[in-house]
Amino acid sequence: MIYIDMYIFTDNIQFSIFRNFSNTKKIVKKDEIVFPVCYSSAQKLNYVRNLTCIFIEEYSIKYFKVNIGNLDKNQEVDILLNEMKDAIKMEGVLEELFISRGVKPWK
Repeated sequence: MIYIDMYIFTDNIQFSIFRNFSNTKKIVKKDEIVFPVCYSSAQKLNYVRNLTCIFIEEYSIKYFKVNIGNLDKNQEVDILLNEMKDAIKMEGVLEELFISRGVKPWK
């Protein structure tokens, strides 16, 4: 099976596409998507959704895991949510995309 693991930050997404053989992870592709500075929040969401859709088709991804980076547990929740609101939106968009394409979450 082919998996994708994504870490969402406010300015980029880091991802790795890998195969799992007998509890051994073989990386197929590891890279990051840097959001163009001139893009609005909606354009960034669309940009990443389209690129991720291409990955799903190109690599026949069957399972996914999405994580939000930069979550410091010592920060207050309202400060954290304000700083990470774009990353949280991105997580929702990606999970909707994976679910609509039949890709299953893994833990």
